[in-house]
Amino acid sequence: MDWRTELTKICLDRKSGAAVLSRRSAKLLAKMVRQGVKPANLVEAAQKISDSHPAMAPLWHLSQLTREFAQQPSKLLTSLRQFLADLETHTEAAISHATEWLPEGRVLTHSFSSLVFRAFVQARQRGKRLEIVCTVSLPGGEGIALAKSLAKSEVPVILVADLQAFSWLMKCEAFLVGADAWCRDGLVHKVGTKHLAVAAKQSGVPIWSVGTSEKRLPFGWNERMKGDAPLVSRLPIAQDRTLYDLTEWSLVTGIIDENGVHCLESGHV
Repeated sequence: MDWRTELTKICLDRKSGAAVLSRRSAKLLAKMVRQGVKPANLVEAAQKISDSHPAMAPLWHLSQLTREFAQQPSKLLTSLRQFLADLETHTEAAISHATEWLPEGRVLTHSFSSLVFRAFVQARQRGKRLEIVCTVSLPGGEGIALAKSLAKSEVPVILVADLQAFSWLMKCEAFLVGADAWCRDGLVHKVGTKHLAVAAKQSGVPIWSVGTSEKRLPFGWNERMKGDAPLVSRLPIAQDRTLYDLTEWSLVTGIIDENGVHCLESGHV
């Protein structure tokens, strides 16, 4: 596939999570380096990917890495390979910690995190008694794909409309999501996470996020991170296209990364 075609597909992808898009992007940039693409075009491609998914921290890190080494192809290629290797190692470790941490019982999740999915599957394979409550996760509806994948993996699951999740929440042991970014102000994740987290906090249900160090950003939330959601309807009616929201650290019980399980204190990570 031509690298320009793959670049366009990555930029337009509104279904895949940050971990999946990060792997695809790093592999694409490495392919471009091997094909002798000019440094300016490498930087432009990496920036375009990051700009298309402004809430996804790993893609920001990739753009910074590409900008730093674009004039040194061999060094950039080595750095991209290391990025992929680190991401894989960190991902496996984070999933392992999340699997060990997962409480038995009913767990609510929102959107489709590949790390969350794999933690649910591994926990089930280890004999933990789980029932996963998946929101449809509009706009985009990627929760449907998660529910289908969990059912195929023989993990007990129920799919609920996004607003139904508020009544199910009170019956859950935890609310577990992935992360598009961990910024200074809080967790950046699929729109709707913030309000579910508020309800969870009020109901005494712990709110957890699983990710890797690549999800950390050295700056705070900005309006660009809201992203650009797919249309809910093609009717000529004004629509709110918000794709991501910010859940402040004061609402989050803890995070799980490659280094372990971390309860948050003082409302920050």
